This record gives sequence, structure tokens and C-alpha cells, in this order.
Amino acid sequence: MIKAINIIGTTRRAATRGLSFTRVNDLLLGAGFPTPLLVLSRSGVRRNIEQLRRALPAAAIHYAIKANNHPVILEEIAKAGGCFDISSYQELRSAVEAGARAGEMIHSHPIKSPREIADAVGEGVTLFVIDNPSEIEKFIPYAGRVRLMIRFKVDGGSAVVNLSYKFGCSEDEIVPLGIRMRELGIDYHGLAFHVGSQCTKSEVYVKAIKTAARQIRILENLGFTTRLLDIGGGFPVEYTQAVPPIRKFCEPIRNALRRHIDPGIAIACEPGRYISATTTTLVASIIGKSTRSGKNWYFLDDGLYGSFSGRLYDHCQYQTLTNRNTTWKRSVLAGPTCDSFDVIYKDILLPPLDIGDVLLFPAMGAYCSVSASSFNCLRKAEYVVIE
Repeated sequence: MIKAINIIGTTRRAATRGLSFTRVNDLLLGAGFPTPLLVLSRSGVRRNIEQLRRALPAAAIHYAIKANNHPVILEEIAKAGGCFDISSYQELRSAVEAGARAGEMIHSHPIKSPREIADAVGEGVTLFVIDNPSEIEKFIPYAGRVRLMIRFKVDGGSAVVNLSYKFGCSEDEIVPLGIRMRELGIDYHGLAFHVGSQCTKSEVYVKAIKTAARQIRILENLGFTTRLLDIGGGFPVEYTQAVPPIRKFCEPIRNALRRHIDPGIAIACEPGRYISATTTTLVASIIGKSTRSGKNWYFLDDGLYGSFSGRLYDHCQYQTLTNRNTTWKRSVLAGPTCDSFDVIYKDILLPPLDIGDVLLFPAMGAYCSVSASSFNCLRKAEYVVIE
């Protein structure tokens, strides 16, 4: 069962990175901003970049734009000297508009249309990821202009979203892919893996790094020089379950890179969630209430078709914060659409709420607004940017 958290008290207020109910009422709702609102903190972006840099000093940060492509997030990353991991031409354009250079990006989507490749190369992207022979063939027209990395499959059992189900070659396919590149005159540049999204065990990274080290040695004996190892993203953030501080989580990863990877090989990582999730708090209002089968039903002005799309696609449980502190009852929290599927939480402990009451949902900056829709022609949550 999910339980809402009362925000009164400094520890609960810290969970929203300083976005208290008082501030919401005075600065946002009092200024006429209608809910639902996504409140994005610029300083939160900078803080997360710096914390990850301290945790993984050997790795260049390539932010995974798919997590949240809001221009402010991209601008702060570019200003901080970060690079970008892109999966489409439009992500590329968004990063360029934010101040990034196309030549410093990694196009990490293992499957790309010929048009996508042509557009990316035309903008100056040179580094791409592949995981199968058919994909290599698409780069024949660009031999001498591009560099390819081979993505291999890793154990995704410790991640909330297993990305190895869809992408990554097996370990014994790595060398044949490298040989095929050489036959076609296309440059081999390195190896890549992704342990999955919201990974809770750093040991999975360690295992993948050891696999990469073993394959790098095999490739070297065949005349291939590995210049870059991309360890992907997946670094966890705290939702309703506690996770280790990022420096502690990354300690085994740092040690594995130091022990198993030659210092002459560059390291890259692709954080998305870790950079964007905790930068953003959803502010939403109760627009309706009812009692059905002994449960209180509350209807929110945002739901599964909107910002809570992350409940479906990202399998996330988000904190629910309230400023009421009365008797808690089993309740249902539903979204605003006319679809009965639009139920956010079917069994949540909430205090009695009234129409117009506001709830806060921290850490909704990743995989929420990017997959939201305007079903029923309802307005998607708009962003308000704060320092």
C-alpha cells in the first residue's frame, strides 16, 4: 500500500528540495499559475551533475535527453560542460539549440533509420552505437566519417526497466561485429552497455565492466584498438524506496574501472533519470471527490495520461505529499480523464481532502512529461522554472 507523507517538518520539506506548501501557495498559486504545474529547479540540475561527477570522476557525462528534454535542463547541462546522449534527430537539434556541439554527442540508439543516420551525420555527429550486422551496413556510405561502438547485452534483472531485453548483442557476437566493420572500412571505436533504468545494484555494472575488459583484450589481440567504454546510465534516485547515496553506489564502479580498464581508454556514462528526476516537483489539485465501496475517491487534475505516465512506462511509485495531518484512510487517487483506466493509486492512505486541496509529488522530472499526452484535449502540466 502507498501512503501519503505529511510535509510538515524539516525532513519532509527536504524531500521536495525546499518546495514547501507555503512557497507553492505564495509564489505559484498566489501568482495565478493554474495547476497542474511542474516546478523545475535550475540549481537542482547543477547539483545533480556535480554530485555524479564527484561520484564518477573518470566518466564524461552524456545526458540521456530521452529522460526529459526541457530546454532549461539541456541549457544547464551544456553550461556545466556536459555532453549529450541522443536517440533521435530532434533530440540532437534540442541539444544544439541549448548550446551543445553535435560532434561531441553519442547517438546511442542501436537501431536507426537510414534517414536518421543521414541527418545526424549531416549535423556533425560521428559517434554511433550498433548491436547487429544489419545496422553496420547502413553506415557503408559514411565509411571514414563515422566511428561505431558495439553495445553488448548485460543482466538487467536489478533494474526497474530492463533495456537489455530489446537491445545489445551477446558477448560472442562482439568480435564478429568488429570484423564486419573492418571488412567494410568502418572504424571500430569502442564498447557500450546499459544495465537498465533505475538499477539498484552497482554489482551489475561491475560484472559488465569485467565483460568489457575481457572483450577489449580479445579485440586487441585481433588488431582492434578500443578508445571508449560507455557504461550507460541507470543510476538510481529515491522515490518511495531508499537508495544509497550516489557516491557510495558508484564506489564499486569506480574500483572496477580502475582495476580492469586501461587508463588510456576514455569512459562515458549516460545518466538521464539521475540528472533530471529530482529537479522537478508536480503540483496538482483535487478537482473531485466521492465515496465508493467504503473508500474515499479523490480526482486529481493530472493523471496516467499526463504527468503520471511514468507510473505506466517507467513503473514508478511517486511520493505523495500533503499538508493535512488528520485521520488517514484507504483511498483511491484518480486522474481527470473520462477513462476508468486513469487511476493513479488504487490503495493509498490519505487524510480527508477537499476539492481545491493541493498535493505535491517530488522527483517527477524523469520519464513523466516526455511521455504525457493531451488525451481528452486536457492541458498537460506546464513548467514553472525556479532557481
